Amino acid sequence: MSQATIEKPLQLLILAAVAVAVVTDLRHRRIYNVLTFPTMAVGLALNAWWSGATGLLLAVAGLLLGAALFFIPVAAGGRGAGDLKLLAAVGALGGPVFVFWCALFTSMIGGVLGVAVLLLKRRFLEVAGGMAVDVYTGQAPRMTSNIRLPYAVPIALGAVTALIFHA
Repeated sequence: MSQATIEKPLQLLILAAVAVAVVTDLRHRRIYNVLTFPTMAVGLALNAWWSGATGLLLAVAGLLLGAALFFIPVAAGGRGAGDLKLLAAVGALGGPVFVFWCALFTSMIGGVLGVAVLLLKRRFLEVAGGMAVDVYTGQAPRMTSNIRLPYAVPIALGAVTALIFHA
């Protein structure tokens, strides 16, 4: 596997994996291990088969980088472990350079979608006199929120964007 290009079958597997993750995340708010772990294994195996030890090392590096990029948000409770495993699986298929770009695009898209969800749910805050207030009600916000963004959506859009601009 060259870092300049990703084999077409791997591109299709990336698209298939993120598509399945989007469906399960939207329907059940979960990204299942039955998707992520086999995808990781297939990514490692196919890259090793096509490019030998170099392909395997790049796939392992992609897997580890994908996991590392979401480790802190998962540990802090801001993301689910399924999001981490999905990005690790994408990394195993696409390698470290691809998963870096995927994560970068995912973060940008996730930020835009997050703001959109807050605006749609009328939960946007502003700081007035040093205190956060709800823009719409003028009241102090609740400290907890039940608003969740199924993060498979930004991951999928980030992967597609990375495929378009990188692969």
